[in-house]
Amino acid sequence: MAGTASPIEAPRGPAAPPAGGSPYLTPPVWQDPREVMPLEAGGLFLVGTVHGDPSGYARVRRLLERVRPLAVTVEISPFSVRYRERHGPRWRRLLEEALAGLPPEVRGHLAVRRLAATVALPFEWQAAADFGRDRQVPVFPVDLSAPARRHLPAYARELLTPENLRSLAALPDGPLTAWAAGEYRRARLSAQRPLLWPPGDTLAELRCREAGMARRLRELFRQHPRLVHLGGWEHLAPRRPEGNLFDRLADLSPRRWLLEDVGPAAARPGP
Repeated sequence: MAGTASPIEAPRGPAAPPAGGSPYLTPPVWQDPREVMPLEAGGLFLVGTVHGDPSGYARVRRLLERVRPLAVTVEISPFSVRYRERHGPRWRRLLEEALAGLPPEVRGHLAVRRLAATVALPFEWQAAADFGRDRQVPVFPVDLSAPARRHLPAYARELLTPENLRSLAALPDGPLTAWAAGEYRRARLSAQRPLLWPPGDTLAELRCREAGMARRLRELFRQHPRLVHLGGWEHLAPRRPEGNLFDRLADLSPRRWLLEDVGPAAARPGP
């Protein structure tokens, strides 16, 4: 979840289905998370999420209660967890100060709501940590810290400014739930239209991150043979010309799920 300090991009609609049939037929890239192995059995469960999914917290809690893993891993680095916990209150204050000088409708804009999710502790980590505390299950951040060290310090000066919020408010708007559903549709379509590797430095960073996460997951899976990993769906979707995090772990016979398939999410419990 190491993000860059660039403005939130415009929402992308789902790609058109390929000619000749539904994109949701075989091969079954995404399996059904409702078909869980017996609790006494082991397994590696790789769960593709949409970062910023407004129903994500409740869906993760529902999934973890169903699977009852021996451990949970999250696509976030130890540095990111510490930095976000320390600087989160300041980020929220800067966001509120930037919004105070803008029209009230800017607060509810899709891109601004996505930015607010970007600077918050990711729901994947919050839900996993709460589950781990309630069930006495260890939770591990498994992403590399180096990218987060480069990107996170720029959030305050580049993202949380009135100028950036004005730019975001000029992007296409829409419901956050519809945007998240569109991202899950993109994930499903990857079964027929594999993702392409990004160019340049982004590619090198992605390779490094996925190799590091794969090594860490292997280590933890040996210690906790019923393991759930939560991370962005792009790391699990088919990709060309090279593979992805799922492919790096294929010899462990992991199951690959989309968080959306857990089912309708109940409301997140509040204080």
